[in-house]
Amino acid sequence: MDRLIVTLTRATPAPPPRLTIRWSQPSVDMAGMWTPDAGLGRTIVPDFAATRLRSTLTAAAPVLTLYGRDEQNRLTVSAEDAVNPVLLAAKLREEDVRVYSSVELFSERHAPLTRYTTSLRFDTRAIPFSAALGDVATWWSRQPGKQPLAAPPSAREPLDSTWVSYHQNIPEAVVLAEADAAARHGLKVMIVDDGWQTGDSNRGYAHAGDWQPERLRRMRVVTDALHARGMKGMLWFSVPLVGDEAAVLPRFRGKILRRWADQRTNVLDPRYPEVRAYLIETFRRAVRDWGWDGLKLDFIDMFSSDETTVLNRADGRDMASVYEAVNRLMVDVMAALRAVRPDVMIEFRQPYSGPVIRTFGNMLRASDTPNASILNRQRIVDLRLLAGATPVHADPIVWHPDEPSDKAAVQLLDTLFAVPQVSMRLDSLSPAHTAMLTHYLAYWRANREVLLDGRFRPEGINAQYGLVRAVTANKQIVAAYADRAIVLDAAAPAIDLVNATASARLVVDATRDLGRYEARATDAEGREVSRTALDLTRGTHVVAVPRAGIVALVRRP
Repeated sequence: MDRLIVTLTRATPAPPPRLTIRWSQPSVDMAGMWTPDAGLGRTIVPDFAATRLRSTLTAAAPVLTLYGRDEQNRLTVSAEDAVNPVLLAAKLREEDVRVYSSVELFSERHAPLTRYTTSLRFDTRAIPFSAALGDVATWWSRQPGKQPLAAPPSAREPLDSTWVSYHQNIPEAVVLAEADAAARHGLKVMIVDDGWQTGDSNRGYAHAGDWQPERLRRMRVVTDALHARGMKGMLWFSVPLVGDEAAVLPRFRGKILRRWADQRTNVLDPRYPEVRAYLIETFRRAVRDWGWDGLKLDFIDMFSSDETTVLNRADGRDMASVYEAVNRLMVDVMAALRAVRPDVMIEFRQPYSGPVIRTFGNMLRASDTPNASILNRQRIVDLRLLAGATPVHADPIVWHPDEPSDKAAVQLLDTLFAVPQVSMRLDSLSPAHTAMLTHYLAYWRANREVLLDGRFRPEGINAQYGLVRAVTANKQIVAAYADRAIVLDAAAPAIDLVNATASARLVVDATRDLGRYEARATDAEGREVSRTALDLTRGTHVVAVPRAGIVALVRRP
């Protein structure tokens, strides 16, 4: 493990220079590159490609991993600065078959300063790439200003989201009826998404920014009703957006970072104290006056600077850096909210999921993947690798009413290692879908500590994580998403094998004699289909498991 400390000093303030640190290494067993931005792919691109990871407070996280075919770490490089822009790259040069890597600081203009210090961490240990990334998350969490926000128990509860099921059509009667159905399914939290603040149903953001109840005029009636059902409620805000139709827009003329023309809306500039004060009071009112238990704070990634941004303290701006202003905004937001409700829940989603964001948010959600559960799984795993103890949530799960229950169940199995968010109209589910959802929510709750807190080990990185396992001292849960052998190298009192493949069997490869187990198989709706004895002797075993089913192995003396 090596660290490089970078310190810049100057007697008088001046903009820091663009600074790039470069190095290279032989491309020996280099199979791919992991970054928090899966949109960059997993390929080590040639040196003439423009691909590189851009990290800021509001985008990704400053870390990059090179791994071999055995999915062992070859190099993990991470930066201490998770607020300002950091560019990371690793590219192959054909002439000498070496990987040339770089970390670039101050790629964007920066306000004048007299001192700047940061560090880079280099890890070349031959350990699983997931373990290397987990150590980076721990390293960050021990740095000043990066201690993660504690998550209340409610942040680890399966929840109901109104977004995919109702979109903006959420009048009071609909929300209360959905709350009844959610409570019957044992869901403890509801997110009321976009639509409460406008009567417009065009799914744009032209009406964002006033944050006055429109469809849900009686907010206290709604939150009191949720609480009476033993549930907590969260309310959605598109934090930086003030739309063309918002009454408050004239108040912020000249305090706009940029216009989002396609959505007929505008991005506020958080460097103005008036902007921050307005947002802080808006969110405080929702918790203090309306009774919401948490907030879903959306579109934080729209807070960013570019080549046109004037980076100085002038014209009413009290900070030069947009990212430092966002940091100040969120510090003040959290102080205001926690003074009202110490256990407030805050949900953020990809791509803003770095170590500083974890100091403000205690729920990190996979980015939008409606009815695309394989992508949901990939994004969940990517988040889990750097999230530490912060609960990672699935993007809201949805399936077509005509989907067979075992096919619909895959939406839940692909998101098994995250907190489920369900966005179906729960009062109109078919009996088969109801049985399936009831079964898997009960299974998830019963195994929550293993799934969320166990040693997390994803495999098959180039196949969107075709196998994922979580291990504690007493239990191991392994979910197979691709037709590959499940390697078991240690006995455990209980082992659950989850079949999320298209096959009706799983292949187990025991690396040594693991003992005798009772194997109980259940289908997607929780019905027991078989109960047999299984001797896990050294070698390969074929285990019958229904599609979207689970075989629970319990060790016998």
